[in-house]
Amino acid sequence: MSTIQALDFAVKQDQLHQTKFITKTYSGDLASNQVLFEIESFSLTSNNITYAVMGEKMNYWKFFPSQTGYGIIPAWGFAKVAHSSHPEVKVDQRFYGYYPMSTHLLVHVDKVGSMGFIDVGEHRKTLPTIYNYYTNVALDPANTPETEELIAILRPLFATSFLIDDFLAEKEFFHASQIILTSASSKTAQALACLLAHRKKQQKQDFHIIGLTGTRNVDFVKDLGHYDQVLSYDSFAELDADKKSVVVDFTGNHQTQFELQVHLSQNLAYNCLVGLVDWQNHRGKNPLPKRGELFFAPTHAEKRQKEWGLSGFHEKLGMAWQIFLEAIQSSILIKNYQGRDGLEKLYLDMLNGQIDPSHGNMVSLGKAL
Repeated sequence: MSTIQALDFAVKQDQLHQTKFITKTYSGDLASNQVLFEIESFSLTSNNITYAVMGEKMNYWKFFPSQTGYGIIPAWGFAKVAHSSHPEVKVDQRFYGYYPMSTHLLVHVDKVGSMGFIDVGEHRKTLPTIYNYYTNVALDPANTPETEELIAILRPLFATSFLIDDFLAEKEFFHASQIILTSASSKTAQALACLLAHRKKQQKQDFHIIGLTGTRNVDFVKDLGHYDQVLSYDSFAELDADKKSVVVDFTGNHQTQFELQVHLSQNLAYNCLVGLVDWQNHRGKNPLPKRGELFFAPTHAEKRQKEWGLSGFHEKLGMAWQIFLEAIQSSILIKNYQGRDGLEKLYLDMLNGQIDPSHGNMVSLGKAL
């Protein structure tokens, strides 16, 4: 194959505001069963910031190795096959999956099935399979040209929300009468609130869904229509501390956790830790009275895939996805960013919490380089 110049966007692992672009070259023939992707576009959400903050602890840096001390943040998006040495993966086929913030990705193809294949590159063999699977866009019944950007932005977040909703239902919501979601404007929280509201209506559940958010986002969160009550962080003392409660925390803010735990005290039935939207404040001087439990979506996904089968799992996920898609399509504005400058600015804005919850952000690094 001809020589290809590629570009990676990397961040310093212990100084996330420090970024750099790294060039690399792909040249020569591919090894057996290798595929070189040309990455078309990927989404950038607060979920990617969680990947970066938890990069070392949760092995996110291992997916796409970079220079010593630097990491490439994983992102969900679309790519086309630029070169292939696998007989069942053809040039110009398009795949949805887990990509680096880069222009290209070299993968090692195995287990090609009716919907896609798994990357079995040596460095990814011990990582969760859910991240190593690439879906053939043409064979994905959930994919349409009209929803493609929404899939990249929302489906990875939605899968986490779907799994939390399923986990809480399995645990009978810990017999709580109120479920409190922090960072209620975040898209993962929106999706969870939507599923909880749907379950509440369909199954006649009697829990109260409460969203906590920043003052400037209160009206936006109320307008979503999923929450029974919306409170700003500086007024959450209005929460009824006499009711048994579940907290699903997407902020990672230490002080918010401390105040919620103190306020709810013994009526905090379950404290589910999910995200790090407010990653710069995840430490504090006050020791937490009651530590929460980190929810790692791939673990619950693997459990359900064994119980329901892979097709059963995807069928249930797909049905729930349609519910959320119908609810959110009218409330999200897609914003597109191109090239080095576009990606770097968006990333730093996201890192600094300067985001509009009504926007969905897509990046094409290969354009306007």
